[in-house]
Amino acid sequence: MVYNSEPPIIEIKNFSLYMNNKEVLKSINLKLYNNESVLIYGERNSGKSSLLRSFVHLNEELFNNVYGKGDIKYRGKDVREQEKKYLRSNITYTEPQYLQNLNYISLKELLKVSLGITPQNLSYEHISLLKKLDLIEKFADLKSLRYYNNLSNWSSADKLSLLLFISLAQNPNIFMFDSILDHIDDILLKKIKDVISDINQNRVLIFATRNLFRYLDICNRIIVLKEGKVIFDSTPKEFIINFRQDNFRNL
Repeated sequence: MVYNSEPPIIEIKNFSLYMNNKEVLKSINLKLYNNESVLIYGERNSGKSSLLRSFVHLNEELFNNVYGKGDIKYRGKDVREQEKKYLRSNITYTEPQYLQNLNYISLKELLKVSLGITPQNLSYEHISLLKKLDLIEKFADLKSLRYYNNLSNWSSADKLSLLLFISLAQNPNIFMFDSILDHIDDILLKKIKDVISDINQNRVLIFATRNLFRYLDICNRIIVLKEGKVIFDSTPKEFIINFRQDNFRNL
């Protein structure tokens, strides 16, 4: 268990989640704090994505018969009492399916909907971030960008970098990356990690994954889920000490 004397940004208390009469999260109790970089680790269907989506009311939009018991609070207030627009401007959630969604929207539309800007209105901060993510060449010809019908001809790596740009440019208090970095090459991963490390101050970073070792160097806390329950919550050092190789097979 991780302890912190400051008020948590997210507090989850005795939270259980049900989908189609099946309990997918079971009595979760967690507190997440500023300046934490948290790895949520577990096998497929362990409840990682369901937990993160619960912060911003996404499960209800994706599945039928969704309801929860217990509490999830953002800055001390129940998320059920807060507007979705407010929550999603403060807590961003990014997952691989979003890459496919980019095939059906133009770049101009994406920037307008997500950031309220056009390609011609990029700020100095936006341009600096695009450079760090190796996307600046895509924005070199603003006239042609204006008429992009979709982004289907972009590579998966470029679309991933674009999603991260949108997420980072929104400047939320909590970033949630759900398996989004699991399948990229090491060079791009290094660049993205460098960008992420620059924005960690006074924020919460959350990475959900089944690929443990890609994230150990950028996280200071590991939460392990199994069958909808938290079975471990401590530092990477404690994880390595307590979960040796033979234990990994049982997760």
